[in-house]
Order: sequence, then structure tokens, then C-alpha cells
Amino acid sequence: MPWIRVILAGLLGVFCLASEGWHRPFAILGPAQGLPSGAITTLTQDADGFIWVGTESGLLRYEGGHSRRWTREDGLPSGFIHRVFPAREGGVWAATLRGLVRLRAGRIEPARFDNLPGTPPAEAIALDPKGRLWVVTREGLFVQEEGLQFRFRAPRPAGLNLTLAAGSSGVMYLGTKAGITTFLPDGTRRDWGPAQGLPADGIAMIVEDGSGRIWAGSGRSLVVKSPEAARFTDQSARLGASLSPNSVPFKDVDGSIWLPTQAGALHLSGDGTERLDATGGLPFRWVRTVFRDREGTLWILGTALARLQGGGRVWNHALAAGTSGEVVWSITRTPGGELLAATDDGAVRVSSKAVTRISGTAGHRIKNLALDRTGTLWMVSTIGPTLWLRPGHREAEPAPLGDFGFAVNSVMQDSRGRVWLSHVRYGILRWDPATRRLVQEVKGTGTDALGAFRIREDAQGRLWAATTAGLYLKDANGPWRLFTEKQGLLPFGLYGMAFLPDGSAWVHYQEPQGLTRIRVDGDRLTVLEQRVKGQGLQSNQIYAVEVDAQGQSWATTDQGLDRLDPPLHIGQQDGMVSEDCAIQALLAETGRIWVGTAAGLVRYEAPGTEAQIPPAQAHILQFAYGTRQLEPPYGTLASVAHREATVTFRVAAPTYLDERQARFQVRLLGLEDAWREVDAPVVRYPALPGGHYRFEARAAGRDGVFGPVAGLDFRVLPPWWRTWWALGLGGLAFLGIGFVILRFRVATLARSKVDLEALVARRTEELRARNEELSSALGKVNQLSGLLPICATCKKIRDDKGYWNQLEHYISAHSDADFTHGICPDCAQAMYPERFRAGKGRPEAEE
Repeated sequence: MPWIRVILAGLLGVFCLASEGWHRPFAILGPAQGLPSGAITTLTQDADGFIWVGTESGLLRYEGGHSRRWTREDGLPSGFIHRVFPAREGGVWAATLRGLVRLRAGRIEPARFDNLPGTPPAEAIALDPKGRLWVVTREGLFVQEEGLQFRFRAPRPAGLNLTLAAGSSGVMYLGTKAGITTFLPDGTRRDWGPAQGLPADGIAMIVEDGSGRIWAGSGRSLVVKSPEAARFTDQSARLGASLSPNSVPFKDVDGSIWLPTQAGALHLSGDGTERLDATGGLPFRWVRTVFRDREGTLWILGTALARLQGGGRVWNHALAAGTSGEVVWSITRTPGGELLAATDDGAVRVSSKAVTRISGTAGHRIKNLALDRTGTLWMVSTIGPTLWLRPGHREAEPAPLGDFGFAVNSVMQDSRGRVWLSHVRYGILRWDPATRRLVQEVKGTGTDALGAFRIREDAQGRLWAATTAGLYLKDANGPWRLFTEKQGLLPFGLYGMAFLPDGSAWVHYQEPQGLTRIRVDGDRLTVLEQRVKGQGLQSNQIYAVEVDAQGQSWATTDQGLDRLDPPLHIGQQDGMVSEDCAIQALLAETGRIWVGTAAGLVRYEAPGTEAQIPPAQAHILQFAYGTRQLEPPYGTLASVAHREATVTFRVAAPTYLDERQARFQVRLLGLEDAWREVDAPVVRYPALPGGHYRFEARAAGRDGVFGPVAGLDFRVLPPWWRTWWALGLGGLAFLGIGFVILRFRVATLARSKVDLEALVARRTEELRARNEELSSALGKVNQLSGLLPICATCKKIRDDKGYWNQLEHYISAHSDADFTHGICPDCAQAMYPERFRAGKGRPEAEE
């Protein structure tokens, strides 16, 4: 019959949804993080916070995206590591197939046992509350004294399989085939066996929880003994699967315990039992051990190494039988406490164990839903009719609301019992139960449509409506008033709002504009603050905003879930099935946040109080230059030669909540003073000039707070021509060359002086001779220029000897002048008048 097929289909749908269930997100660590894809045997965390991973082929220090590996070539007695522990003196202990060694400060040192040659392999090993290591070898039980020295404590029990565990009060438990031997702090011992309720086939696992209860087991047997009890009681029914052989139980920080089994990890907390297995998201079945680091991250070791994301606070539900989850458009809690979700494929009821689809809603995109006082469940759709499930009915049906009931964004009931709907075109609608129809209270102006997205009621009983035109607000008995950009809002339509305890409200927009906090008093709207990306928000595209009971503001964006103060971001790196959140799909409850995404429903267990996570500590794990690669401890570093002055540093910070969010800032004092952020944990400085330097690094985790500074001092030698001896030799050479040049110059000047003196002498002699000549000439010139006695009649001149000389003779003798003879016109006329007249005033020519 058709109705039978409908019921079977509905039951099948319920079964599929329930079988999927809630999943916890895990990340598998492997080669992409510098770890092997398998063959991992053990892990621990050292005092610096680094995770150490033992494998079948070596020991690794996981640094977040990178690993440092030690093998037999580095000094390990064997590459197979079956246990690793933090050493109280620093470093780690590694139990290998060929002996126990300590790796500290870059050195691998074997343990020393009383009167035993070499280091025997450890058959069982445990760390007591004082940090001392207890070891069972072929020769007996030993306990660490100081450093590498171990002293004999007791003979080795009979049997092949042994296990060792520590109690909180200094008690050590040794499990054997015969039972449990307890070593008390006062040096005495106590034995328990099958007579005290222990399994007859021996003990393969022992652990003490925070209440002092001793849990022991083997295979499918599990027993427990409280401190005041004399016997162990059987708890095998809580196992659900066999205990994993050669596995290690783990005591959590809250005192609860984790037991590795063949079908996941069993978590025992008081009387509560939780199974972390494949049905809950664990990517493998068999578990070897469980470990929680100091940041609260849970690591599960099985056939691979998995890490629980989001600090174990994120849960996902696909709400679908396939691998692709359904879109969740809204989430609401009914007055009766039932959680309802609107999806792309109908409305569902959500519980911790199952998700059931409301009959009659399959195939309908439900955008929002609300339960009114009459018990009617309203379910609206933007692409279809409004559905309702009336009291006494088993199946939802379209509500007879006409055009107003088609294409509705949201539905709500106010404190007075009135049902309000926000329409994509017709604005704000109110259900009138008397007339059984929708009344259009607010519509667009003229022919313009008015899109309304969300209607909410504040603590004062005022109704707020987010619309394409702005914010509509209605007092309890007043009209609707519109607030727009004229009153301070951004000029974009509103998507929704949420109310804070102080009476203010957050509003968000259709466009990516972040959040605006406002206060409305009467007709006055006041903008109090604007939040954008980087101010507690990962994105400006806000899809929903809610305020929880503690007054903390939460918002969903296209990049996940954000808490504003103090800032916290939850996204895919924390295990969210999708960061693409749906509009209005957010519900904030006390200690729990529900988010609707494009791939299903996400539940985030919000902490009541924030765990105090130590600030990220940067470590300089490698200093490389030339062909050298140095690691801590660095000690006194040799100077770096100039030809090797390109240096590289590798830094890391042991924070594992999300390695991608780790930030590093570095600086090289001597070259730069300001901090600069680097994209990768490897920093390179090429061709450094000679000088003293200090490399400093600091790191910040997901909280963005930078921790302590790590530093390393080193010196780069200058090139040989800039060394002191080269400069000294150069100075001496310069002085020598200068001296030679000076001597050459002095010699040259001396020779030049001699030549000059000779030249001066010659020139002086020449000048003297010329001077004499001149003097003589001047003397003569002086006689001629003085008073010369001359005859008034014949014009003869008397010389200094008293003789009278012809004028021309005297002048010729006392100068260089020579004379020629002629006759002037006056003399010619006087002496030769006839010729002068015949020549007409000119003397005639001589014959």
C-alpha cells in the first residue's frame, strides 16, 4: 500500500540521519607535516612544548609543519622507538629495541644500570610523579637516581608480558601474568591476584584515575578498585571491544582516563563512558594510545596519527545520509527545550542521539521556523509556501495564507503571543487569528517592494525589523518608525540584529559592512561603534549575530564563527564542516553555540572560562652558514667567515591548535632594529658585512599575543683586506711606499737643487757680466749725460784728459753711434749762395 511505503521511507530517512550522527573533526598528520604516514609507535611532549614522536625507524621532534629526525646514523642504538618520555633534566628518554638513551642538548647518552655492562632493553617503563623513570629489564626493576644512573629496585617477575604504571601518591604498579605488584613509597610491596578480582589471564594494562581508582585489564577484561575497596570489580561491559595489545592508557588533566581499544578510544570519567570511534569521526579503528598536550589538543595514535581539531569543542552533523551535508538555514529552541533546524530538505528535530525529519517537510526548503503558543509550528520558505504543523496533526501542510504566505524570510512570536512574518516583497506581516489571515502592517512606498528579513523583540517589548529600507521599530502600542542612513545607519539594507544586556543592539547589513552597535531612545538613534574585519571579525560579510547569556557577542560570516570579545575565530582549521554559514542560522545558548552551514549543523561547546594557554615561545632550532648546520645548544659560536656570510635561521614555536595561525617576527640587530613578520619559519640573510649581530625571534599563537624573545649572538668576520692585520700591513706598506716616494722625492729635489744652483750660478755669472757691461754702458751714458765742455765757436768737446775733440769723434768714442755728413739749408745758403739760388731755394746736388 502507498501509505506503508511512505512510512517505510520516513523510517528509512530517520534511520539514515541517526546513523550518521555527530562527528568530531580530526586531522591526519603525515608527510605534509613532516611526519611519516604510518609506523608511529609513541609520542610525548617535552618541557619546551615540542611533541616527540617515536617510530619504527627513528625519533622525531615535531615542530609544526616540520620535523627533526634522529636515527641510528645520529647515535641511536636502534631506530625502533617503542616508548618516549620527557626527562626531568631536559630533553627526552627514548626506549629502543637495543637500550634506553637520553637525548638532551643535542647529545645521545645511554642510561647506566647498577653493575650492568651496557644498556639492556626496557621491557616495561613508566614515569613516576617525581619525574623519575622506572624500568623493567631482563635483570630486574630499576629506578632512576640522578641523571643517567639507575639503581636496582627488585628482581624481574616471571612471565613474558609486563606493564608498569605510576600512581599519584608515589605508588608504582607492576602488572604481570600473576596479577599486580604494588611498590609503596616506604619501600614495602603489596600483591593482588585473581583472588582479589583480577583477570585470571594476567594484566596487560594498568592506570590510576584522578579519584585514586585503579583500572586494570587484558583483552576483553576490565576491572577497577577504589581506594577503600579490598577487591576489584568487573567493568568489562563498558569496554565494547578488546583492549589494544601493547597499548598505553592515558590519564587526562581532569583525572579521567582513556583506554585504547581495537575499536577506538574509551573515555572513562566517573561513571560516564564515551567512545571515540569511527562512527564519531575517528579516521581509524585500532588505537595504540591517547595523549593531550598542554594546549588541550587531543592526539590519537593508531594506524595513523590524528589530532582532534578545535580543542575537542567542535561537533558536526551532516543531517544527510550522503557525504554532502544539507544547508541549515536556521536553528531554534522551542519553549519545551526541543531543538529544531530548518534545512534545504525540510525541518528536523535534533537530539544528542538522533535527527528526525518532520513529516511533510521533505523536499521543501525551510528558511525559518517558530512554535507559537497554540502549539502550531510555523515553517516558512523563500521559494515556496509557508507550512505549518498544527496541534494534533502528524504531518505538516501548506498554510492557507494566499500570496502573503508564499516567499517568506522569517517567522517569530512576540511576548504577547502575536505571530509576525517578514516577507521578501510585502514587508512586515502579522497573523490575525480572529480572521485567520495575514495583515500587512508595513509595506513599500508607491510601487516599490519592501523586503523584510528578520523581526525580533527586545527586553523592552519593542519589535525591531531588518528591511531593505532600513530599521523599522515599533513600541509596544506605538506605530512602526523607520530609521535609515539619515539617523546614522550605513546606506545598505539590514539583514538582522541582536540585543546586548545594556540595551544596545548590533545590526548587520546586506552588503559586507561589518557590525554597527546602536541605541534607540524614542525617535533618536545613536551609533555607538562600528566593527569591521580585524576587530574581532574575520570578515565584513555578516550572516547572523547573537548574544549569549554571558553577554558575549557571536557572529557568523562567510569565513566561519567569530566571538568579538575576547576575540575567537572558529573555522575549518578548527574542524567546522564548512565556513560558509547560512543567513540567520545562529543560536547562542549557555555554553553552546549552534551554527548552520552549507554542509550541515555545527555545535561548538563554548568554554565557561578560558583555559590559560601559555604564550607562544619561539625557538631558534637551526643556524646555518656555508656547509655548517648548527643546533641547540649553541654555546660559544665560532666566527663566521666572510665567504660564508650568508646565514639562515630556522625558528619554531610549539603551538599545535593550528600551526597555520602561528606568526613569527624576527630582526637582526646590527642590521635592522624593527621587528618584521616572516611568511615562513626559515629566515635568510645574504652576504652580511663583517660585524657583531644578534638574531631575535618571537612567536604568536592564535590569540595574536607575542611571547618571549629568543636570541642568538654571532659574529661575521670581515674580508681579509678589512681585518686589523691586513689594515696594519696595509698601513705599514702605505707608510713604506710613502717613505720611498718621499726619499725619491727628496733625492729628486736635491738633484734639482744642484742643477738649479748651477743654473743660477751660470745665470748669475751671465747677469754679472751683463751687469758689468751695463755698468760700463751706464757709466758712459752718465758721461754723455753730464756737463760736457764744448767750444762755443767750433763746437769741439773737451774730454776728461783736457783734449779738444771733434764732436763726432767724441760721441763715436763714447757711444755706439756713427756719423754721416751732410749740409743743412742754412749753411748751404751761407756757404754756397750761388748754388742755393740756382736751385730755387734748394741746394744743388753735389757734383
